[in-house]
Amino acid sequence: MTRTALILCMLPLGALAMEPELWLVELEHNDGIRLQFQGAELELGSADLVGIDGPDALRPGMRLAIQSRYGVAEQIQVIASAPTLAQSSQWLRAEDRLLAVAGQALLLQELGVLVFDTQTRWLNGSPADLQAGRRLVLSRDEDGRLTEVLIPNPEEDPE
Repeated sequence: MTRTALILCMLPLGALAMEPELWLVELEHNDGIRLQFQGAELELGSADLVGIDGPDALRPGMRLAIQSRYGVAEQIQVIASAPTLAQSSQWLRAEDRLLAVAGQALLLQELGVLVFDTQTRWLNGSPADLQAGRRLVLSRDEDGRLTEVLIPNPEEDPE
């Protein structure tokens, strides 16, 4: 038996389970099997729906708080207004509108201030493309460090 196998055998079973991820996103498409968002998708599975009549009621443009694990939604809740304080601090993927940029700090409409660094990965653009009003899709790690910024449709003027 290898050293890695021995270490894994000694861990409690729960230690191998992945923690659920919180996504704060806008739904782009629901085909009844997969939910698609800007730059990502999740399987709908048998997710617990909170405040939603059923999977068919999930419509493009809805802002959702989704708990997911292994790429499958476990709980879906419609966000009627700004995310709760708990949601704002625990998300791993979120969409928000940029209000202002100061150095490496982003001021976002609902999520507040986030700081990026040289390790932050940029998709579809760079810090030079940051303009007030632009929608951003943000990813961060479990420690809250911003790991990725996706700029959807950078060629379009921000709203």
